[in-house]
Amino acid sequence: MSNSETLHVADWLKQDSDEEEMTNNEPTTCLFCTETFPCIEKALEHLKKHHKVDFYCLKKKFCMDQYSFIKLINFIRRENIEPDRLHDATESFWDLEMYLKPKEYESWLTYDYENMEPEGHFKENDEEEQLSLEEIIKKQRDRLEQAAEHLTVMNATVTRLLDKEDREPQSVNGISHRSDSHYFDSYSHFGIHYEMLADTIRTNSYRDALLKNKSLIEGKNVLDVGCGTAILSIFASQAGANKVVGIDNSEIIYHAIGIIRKNNVDNVTLIKGRLEDTVLPQEKYDIIVSEWMGYFLLFEGMLDTIIYARDNHLASQGKLLPNRCTMSVVGYGDDELFNRHVSFWDNVFGVDMSVMRKEVMQEPLIELVDAENILTEPNCIADFNLLTVGLNYPNFTHDLELLCIKCGTLSALVGYFDTYFELPEPVIFTTSPYGKPTHWKQVVFFLGKPVRVSSGEIIKGRILCKRSVKSSRSLEIVIEIAGQKYFYYLD
Repeated sequence: MSNSETLHVADWLKQDSDEEEMTNNEPTTCLFCTETFPCIEKALEHLKKHHKVDFYCLKKKFCMDQYSFIKLINFIRRENIEPDRLHDATESFWDLEMYLKPKEYESWLTYDYENMEPEGHFKENDEEEQLSLEEIIKKQRDRLEQAAEHLTVMNATVTRLLDKEDREPQSVNGISHRSDSHYFDSYSHFGIHYEMLADTIRTNSYRDALLKNKSLIEGKNVLDVGCGTAILSIFASQAGANKVVGIDNSEIIYHAIGIIRKNNVDNVTLIKGRLEDTVLPQEKYDIIVSEWMGYFLLFEGMLDTIIYARDNHLASQGKLLPNRCTMSVVGYGDDELFNRHVSFWDNVFGVDMSVMRKEVMQEPLIELVDAENILTEPNCIADFNLLTVGLNYPNFTHDLELLCIKCGTLSALVGYFDTYFELPEPVIFTTSPYGKPTHWKQVVFFLGKPVRVSSGEIIKGRILCKRSVKSSRSLEIVIEIAGQKYFYYLD
């Protein structure tokens, strides 16, 4: 390297160091109050002293990297949380992709958290340099013994987790409120409610089921399970219900109460709580309405709560809305989609990342697919009567016989569901690729080895669905087709 090149690199390194120092010395406003500090280090000290929030402890507790801290900062700014939520945190509930996007630039987002050290770290190093050789060896031996103790604890934890995986999966109704808190937290954000309300197929279907069947609703008592913004409760009131009780365990319920008051709906009562743990104003209801469906119908396991509501709160001869749902799959062949999500890993900027393919394929793609690329007739793989279905509903097997309606390369199966309100004025909506798009989209199960098919050919196989042993709200799916077996995890 020439002298000029050496100087150039040295200047660049100095400039980079200067820029980092300038960034760290930017005025920084506290995350929980309005006090401003000359640099982020002072702000961190203030957080620890006055708000009892220690970023270094959070880093160690949740194994946080730079991106995790960016999500945490944006989460705090967007949700205006109190420090207590971080004190009591048992999991990193802020670690969602949506929190990578900041509200605005601030110095908190540019600080090097990965190299953050605890207070007194450098002082400890200075002291260690002055220790004798014997003292240093003793100190290192103590650290090794401590590490061995930690390893023993970790092995016991892993063993306990593996033992738990060997047990039968339990229903949502059987898990603790605390363990289930992340599910309800996910529905505290406005974006997901906008997505659901803006889904006109979904919202119009529920409105039509209620308002076009006023004779069924008038004078009845209605329970709205997982009421969210209370739109279904309001529809039930408009249809002539006597009393409506809506229940939801997410923070959105407080905004729903405001919506009810703003619209002067005086026969709707809203309650915050998990249905399984809550005493309702009355025990039995003539009608239970709920929008409980998840991706591939069963993801999130909210049907467990509907079954609980039916068994404990539905009056004799009462109605469930909806009362029936079916699940279907169809053969699909879209080379562009397959290349974009699967073959992509074979050559990423000249790097072979094909080792990723298996793991990537095990995570089904949630996508709106083009009906033009459907290669087979659909197969209905499950049909649930909600008045009789039991908690074993996620666990089923169906033998596939897919009749090909055109030639092509079968590279995936696509799953969707249909929902039925079998009333005097019936209402049905579909999430099929042939229907109008919904926020549920479709679920794409890619096949590792695509196969050529011909019109009139029948492709045989099997699909197995079961509740995940790792999470009561997740699904494990196995597809056997064209001599291959594929595993998928919807979680």
